[in-house]
Amino acid sequence: MEKVKKISKYVLNVLTIINALVIGIAPIWSINADKVTNTISVVIAVISTYLLGNKVVKGSK
Repeated sequence: MEKVKKISKYVLNVLTIINALVIGIAPIWSINADKVTNTISVVIAVISTYLLGNKVVKGSK
């Protein structure tokens, strides 16, 4: 379980960086990246919820 948590944190950080890059580069290249950034944001939210849920469960024990 700890390995999954650690990998999730790295994936979350990588997705956050990619999302920031897409948001920053899209206007420069005149690309409509709304669907891409929205999708990445949803994945980030799901991973964050998973990580926070683990903290809540551990805290209640």
